[in-house]
Amino acid sequence: MLRCLRTWRVTPDAVVEGDRTLLQEIGGLLEFLICGCIAYGPRNLRGWWSDGVIHLEIAETNRDRFTLLGVTWIDSLGLAPFEIDVELDSLDDTYFTKTVFRIGMLDKDRRPTVCDRNLAPHRVLAMRPRYNRDWAMAVELTPPPRNATAPTDPVDPPVSPVGRDSES
Repeated sequence: MLRCLRTWRVTPDAVVEGDRTLLQEIGGLLEFLICGCIAYGPRNLRGWWSDGVIHLEIAETNRDRFTLLGVTWIDSLGLAPFEIDVELDSLDDTYFTKTVFRIGMLDKDRRPTVCDRNLAPHRVLAMRPRYNRDWAMAVELTPPPRNATAPTDPVDPPVSPVGRDSES
């Protein structure tokens, strides 16, 4: 994903293996990233999984910082907006320096919910939360320390909730 974002910065219309656009390639990689991130989220989201990114917008907000905004299928339940801010390390292609991951919405009772599958992606994005507290999941993920010698415990990942009142 890191290499794809660096390529996107220079050549957003690039075609990759299999005659896929770079945007399609990033969308495919995001499907797996979303599934991996949800596993670290609240228990009431652990049954969710991304079954394909159907809309993706990428913006480079600063040098080596990107916002990935889009809509994904949540298994066969419906659609969910996502917003992922990633920061690249200019010296390392192994990890993002920081990832702020947000997905899904809350209903009036503050329970995770998905949008109707018949909604157009631009409508789903228009309905997306504007504050971290209003997303079904909003966390900051950080990589292991560079000098780490012990393997990280997957039960206790380096995850922290982002400020609930922060704008996304």
